[in-house]
Amino acid sequence: MKKFVFATLMCVAAMSAKAQVLTSETVNNVYEAVSNKADGDYYYNAERKGKDITTMYVYQKATNSKGDITLKPYLKYEYDYALDGTLKNRVAYRWNDSHSDWECTARYDYTLTDNNYFAEFSRYNQKANRFDLPLDRMVYTLKDSINHVICYHRDRPSASFQLVSETAVKEPFVLLAKK
Repeated sequence: MKKFVFATLMCVAAMSAKAQVLTSETVNNVYEAVSNKADGDYYYNAERKGKDITTMYVYQKATNSKGDITLKPYLKYEYDYALDGTLKNRVAYRWNDSHSDWECTARYDYTLTDNNYFAEFSRYNQKANRFDLPLDRMVYTLKDSINHVICYHRDRPSASFQLVSETAVKEPFVLLAKK
């Protein structure tokens, strides 16, 4: 599910011929969109520093036999931004019922260079108490007339990245004619 959301968010950004990177505004817009749905199975809450969301909580709705609704902690995301507002990383946590605490699961790192935007997914290694090397990498070329997205994956952190997909989205040309 997490990989799907990550890939979907990046692919939606890639659909635009005008390249965009993930920013604090993007995180705010996604939060507003999901938190304004009143009929879902999940509820959202956020901590902010100024305008920036620093932590987002996801609660799962549960209804008991009497019809009472309770909210159970489900996921937590911590966001870190660069000075210009671009998203640097997002750390994901899952609620551990047996310990009644958040358990770190993954990190998404975002790096912006002159012509490229890199997004990487790393799992958290509970035994080593650190993040492993990235398992997935997406390279997003930033150009005005074409967006080029290349996805890589490796089965384990010690392996080499393998190409998974490569997509180019070109800006459509619009022809205007006078009669």
